[in-house]
Amino acid sequence: MTRYAAIVLALLCTSLAPTAFAEEKSAETKPPAEQFTANVISMNAPGVNGSRVQIWIESWTPDDVAQSLVQTLAEKGQTGLQDALADLHVGTIKVGTNSGYPISVARQKVNADGTRTIFLATNRPFAGFVQAAGTQIQQYLFGFVKLNLPASGGAGDGTIVAAAQLDLDAATKALSVKGAGTQPGRLSNVKAVKPKEAKPKS
Repeated sequence: MTRYAAIVLALLCTSLAPTAFAEEKSAETKPPAEQFTANVISMNAPGVNGSRVQIWIESWTPDDVAQSLVQTLAEKGQTGLQDALADLHVGTIKVGTNSGYPISVARQKVNADGTRTIFLATNRPFAGFVQAAGTQIQQYLFGFVKLNLPASGGAGDGTIVAAAQLDLDAATKALSVKGAGTQPGRLSNVKAVKPKEAKPKS
C-alpha cells in the first residue's frame, strides 16, 4: 500500500494561513459553481484507463468544517468520518460511464504564482479500479482527487486515489492516507470549463 500524506494534510488540516483556502461565506457571496474535466491514466485500471472525468463543484468546504472532520476522525475513526461525510454534499464527480459520486469535501488553494491546487474527497471509493487490498478492501472507505491548474487557464494534471484509508497518529496528530493500489491513478488534460453540462444525480 502507498501513502499520500500531502493530499490529506492539505485537504483537511487547518494549520495553513486562513487565506490559503477559498472559504464559503454565504449564499450571496459564495463563488459560482465550477466544472472541470480530465482523463484517467492508470495501467492498473484498464477498465477506466482513458475514461473522461467530470467534476461539478457547488461550494467550497470552509476551515471550520474541515477541522471538525479531523476531530471526528480522531474520536470515531474511519467509520465515524465516513458517516459525517455522508451528510456533506458540495459537488459531484463522474468517472467514465459510472454513476456520479457525491463530493463531500472540496478545498482550493490559490498559490502565489496564480496556480490553483484543488483537493476533493468522497465518502466511498471509486468503482472500476483494480485494487491490491484483497480481503482488506473494506478498510478503504474513501476516494481522493487532487487537481493542479495553471495560472494561464490551460490544461493541468492531477491524481486520483480510488480507494483510500485514513490514518491519524494519536501522538503527533498527523494525518496521512494510504491507497489500496501500488500507485494512484493520474489525471491528464485537466481543464476548468464553464458550468454548462447537466450534473448527474449521485
